[in-house]
Parts: sequence; C-alpha cells; structure tokens
Amino acid sequence: LKFVFQFLRQALGAAMRVWLATQAVMASQEALEAGVRLAEALRGSDAPSPNPFCIAKSCLSNATKCLVDTDCRKGMMCTAGCGGVNQTCIFQCTSEYENQVYDDMLRCFFTNHDCMKMPAGEYYDNLAMCRGTDVAPATTTYRNESLTEDIALDLLRRGVNGSGYWLVAKGLSHAYDCFDCQNLWWTPAEGKSPLRYDAIYKIHKPDGGIRWNSATYDVRHYGEPGRFIFHAADYGGLVHEEDWRILAMDERIHRDPQWIALYYCGGAEGVKENYEGSCVVTVDGLMPTDDKEVAKINAAYKKAGIDLACTPDNSPEACANHPVPPFAATPVVV
Repeated sequence: LKFVFQFLRQALGAAMRVWLATQAVMASQEALEAGVRLAEALRGSDAPSPNPFCIAKSCLSNATKCLVDTDCRKGMMCTAGCGGVNQTCIFQCTSEYENQVYDDMLRCFFTNHDCMKMPAGEYYDNLAMCRGTDVAPATTTYRNESLTEDIALDLLRRGVNGSGYWLVAKGLSHAYDCFDCQNLWWTPAEGKSPLRYDAIYKIHKPDGGIRWNSATYDVRHYGEPGRFIFHAADYGGLVHEEDWRILAMDERIHRDPQWIALYYCGGAEGVKENYEGSCVVTVDGLMPTDDKEVAKINAAYKKAGIDLACTPDNSPEACANHPVPPFAATPVVV
C-alpha cells in the first residue's frame, strides 16, 4: 500500500506538472496574442505593424504579467478596442488604467526592443505631422524687438524668478489638450537642458472616479527663438520627441505674460505614432477677455489653420486636491 501511495503521488505530481506546463503555454499564447493586439492598436495607422516574433522572444513575460494584473489587462483590452486610429480613445484607455506593469510592458515592446516595424523601404519621420513654419511659425519678435532665446525662456517660466506655473485654458487635441485642470510648469533644469516641463492633469474614469496623471520632459533650444525641442525619455514606457513653438504671447508687461499661445507636434518613435496639439496657457486658467488680446490669439491660430476645440474645467471644484511636483508651490486656482 505504501508503494501504491508513492506511485499515485508521483503520478499525480507528473500530471500536475503537465497541466501547469499546458496552462503556461496557453497563457503565453494568450499573452502573445493580447500583446500583438495592443501593439496593433497603438500603431496609429495601417502602415507600421507589430512583430510577434520580437514580442514572443523578448517580452512574453511582460505580456503575461499584464494579463494577470487587473488594471494592465483592462488597459490592454481597452486600447485594443480603439481600432488603431482613434488617438483620443487610446490615450484615454492608457490614462485610465496605466500602471507600472503596463509601462514596463510598453517599454519592453517599443523602447527596449523596437517591436513595431515599418514596411520594407519606409522610414518613420518623427515630425511627419508638423505644420510648416510658413503657416505655424514661432514668433520672432517681442515688444517690437527681436525675440531672443533667453527672453523666450523667461516668458515660459514667467520671469527670471517666476514659478513657471500655467493652466491650459483652451486646447486643440481631444487626445492631449482637453483634460480638466491641466497644470503645467516650466522650471530651471539640471544638466544640459535649460528648462524642465511638468504636466499634471485630471482623468475621468468610466466608473465615475478620477486619477491624476503626469508627464515630465526636458526642454532644449531648437536653434531659433520661440521654438523648443521637448524630450521625454520615459512617458508611459515610451520615448517622446516634440517640436514646440510660441505662436503669440501677451506683451503688455515686460517679461510678465498672462497668456501664451502654443503649438506642438511630434511623435513616439517606438509605436511609430505622430500627433499634434495646441493650447493657450494662462496664469488663472481663463481665456483673456481683452478684445485686443483675444484678436491676437485668434489671428495666430487662424494663420496656422487651427481651430481650438475645447475649454477645460479649471474651477476650484475641478482642481480640488490637485497634486503638484515636489519642487512646485501650491498652484493658485480660480
């Protein structure tokens, strides 16, 4: 009887190992398929395509971890349902469910291993969606004199000793510009970049809850005043590179603007995605009421062919309990 039980225990153990191995294979296959569906949804067009062999070889464990993590799995399925071209849907999905597991998976897929591939003979252009400088030029003058790089930096940080704090009062892109209580900071940076850019914005979740998301970029001179390169080394697991331009600004008080009209464009090379946006940033989250200032803003965007589409809610209720970067003072909200 002793030997019978030993045999049964060994047999059951072997059967369990076979079952676990089968489940692992099934889970790996499911993870691979889910990862490919996510990559296809994130590609943003029908030209690039995910390489399943790259995902299977390099990132299968990340995809498997995502499948067993509730938020990551929801984010993956939500994004896969966006159809690959609806950037608003994709950004909303990732903003709602993004966590460290999700970021690690995207970083593995698209940053560490470049699993999104362009068709043979085609190349990704990070600035492909950018409007020409003939229609959307960075301004070159300030208070009837030539704009310099130093003055442009001062305008963004609201003076040499300014807080660099702004609120988005109106925006173009429903995917990127129209979040309620979107607080921005341009502050002096360490290292080679003259400025650091931080954004913290409010996400409304389908279940009625909210979350605050954030982004951090290094800001460098583009080579002409009023134009900058924004670089995020890790924004949600992806590298972002963007061209930002000051289209117009408040010039009534020297180096103390109350609003700035901005245009930006760029992309995330890992997913071969391009995008553009625009926003008017103000010190109180409200659009200017002065007729001359409004006309100045409208003229800049009309020349660029841009129609600002949204007005975020920057009320005290919308901005209640808004987090701030560690270096920033508590923001003033209207």
